[in-house]
Amino acid sequence: MKMKLPIAIYRVAERSMEPTLMEGDYILVWAAQCRLAPRDMVVMKHPASGITLVKRVRLIEGARIYVEGDNGPESEDSRDFGAVEQSSILGKVIFKV
Repeated sequence: MKMKLPIAIYRVAERSMEPTLMEGDYILVWAAQCRLAPRDMVVMKHPASGITLVKRVRLIEGARIYVEGDNGPESEDSRDFGAVEQSSILGKVIFKV
């Protein structure tokens, strides 16, 4: 019997989370539904382009989540595109490799 774990590996492709995550770092992501809280890091789809992003949860209002990068000047986030829906979240970052 083959078991599939809900864990994914992503490579950080941007500088928006520096100094916490550097461009080129690898992260493990819990890719299943889980409870999110402010300060959690998540992998998400950009609401317009669909590009995969890593951001930090700043505020949760129902199903709407406000996200920001740790490196504000290098980050496109909720300050630009507004809150994202829970369905845009691909998973929660659980470990930096």
